[in-house]
Amino acid sequence: MSLLRHRLQIAIGFSTNILLLLNSGCNSSDTSRRDSSIGTAARITVFYPDFFEDSANEIFSQTLWAVDSNLIRFEENLDKSNDAFYEAQFEFELHNFSQMEEDDIATHNKMQSAPLVWIIDPKSKFDDIAQSADSKKPDAKKTLKDTTINNIQCTWISNVWSVPQVVLIIRDSHSDGENIKSSWFQANQKTLFTITKQFELGNTTVSKTGSRHPSLIQNRYSDSISEAIEANYSVKAMSTAEFKLVAKANDFLWLRQETGNYHSNLMLQFIAGSDSLEDQTVVRNALTKKYLKTAEGTWVEVSESGQFPVRKWTVNGTYGQEYWMNGWQTELNTNRRGPFLRRVIRDTTNHRYVAVDGFIFAPNQPRNRMMRELEVMVSQFSLSQ
Repeated sequence: MSLLRHRLQIAIGFSTNILLLLNSGCNSSDTSRRDSSIGTAARITVFYPDFFEDSANEIFSQTLWAVDSNLIRFEENLDKSNDAFYEAQFEFELHNFSQMEEDDIATHNKMQSAPLVWIIDPKSKFDDIAQSADSKKPDAKKTLKDTTINNIQCTWISNVWSVPQVVLIIRDSHSDGENIKSSWFQANQKTLFTITKQFELGNTTVSKTGSRHPSLIQNRYSDSISEAIEANYSVKAMSTAEFKLVAKANDFLWLRQETGNYHSNLMLQFIAGSDSLEDQTVVRNALTKKYLKTAEGTWVEVSESGQFPVRKWTVNGTYGQEYWMNGWQTELNTNRRGPFLRRVIRDTTNHRYVAVDGFIFAPNQPRNRMMRELEVMVSQFSLSQ
C-alpha cells in the first residue's frame, strides 16, 4: 500500500451512504506547523552509527523477535514449533546515521521523521535529545519513559523530528556499545515491544476535525465518517478514508475496505438497556449471524478450532472495566477465516454497552499491518461525553 495515498486522497468525495447519515458539513483538517509523520503500522525505522553496521545486521538477523500469537500463517501448513508459524509483532527498516536526513521517496519526509524510530546509540550521541521540552504544548518533545533494562538505558521520547512520533534511544554509555548485542535484544525484546506498541497505539494528534494517526489515511472524507457516527450514535470512532459504509442499524454499524486480495472491517455494536455483560462469544455470534450474511446465506462465527484459540481479558480503562477478546472467525461451511479483535466498554450515560470490532479476511497475505491499523482504531474508540 503506497504511503503517497495520504497526499493523493485529500479530494475524495463523500459517498452516498455517508451523506444519508450526515446532516451537517465538515471542516477541513488542520495543518501542523511541523512535519507530519507518515508511516506504516507495526514498522520500526532503526538508525545506528556507521561503525556499528555489522553488529546491527547481526542483531536484527539473529534475534528471534516476539510474535503476535493471534496472527497464524495457517495457509502454509507449518508446525507450531516453526519460527514462522506466527507473524512478528513488528517489522524493521535499517539505516545508518548518515541516512537520517535523507528523503524517504514514499513519504517525501526525511527518514528520521518516521512515526516509530529506534536509535541504537552506543556512544550516547543523542544524550541531550530530550532537553528543552515544553510539555505545555500538545506537540511538545517530551520524555515518555526513561528506564534501565539490564544495564542499557532506554528512553522513549515523543515528537523529536515529526509529529506525532515516538523515538526510542538505546544507549550503553559504559562500554561503547559492547553490551548492545543480539543476546540483550533477545532477552529484553518483549519489554521493548510492549512499551513501543503501547506508545504506537496512542501516537495521535488532535485537530479541530478529529484525531489523526500516522499509519492511517485520514482526510475530509474520513472526518465525515467520524462526524456522522458521532451524530447518530454518540460515540467517537477513528476511521480511515479507505473505509466505506456497508450497513447500519440502530444497534449496528459496519465499515469496510475491500480489495481483490483482502478486506478489512470495523464493526460497532450497541447493546441497549444492559446493566450486565453476557458472554461475548454468544453476543458476537448472534450479531454476525444477523448482519454479516453472504449471498449464499452463510455467516461468520467465532472459530472454536483449537488452532485459533479465543482469548478474553479485562483492563481498567477510561470508562471503568473494559472487556477485550481476540481470536479468529470463520465463515460457516467454507475455508474463509481471519483474525478479529473486540473491545467492549460500558456507556452508563446511555445505559448500554458498546462493542467495537476490527477483523480481516486476508488469505495468503501478511496480516500484521492490517490488524495493527484496526487495533489503533479499536483502542482510540471513545464515547461522546
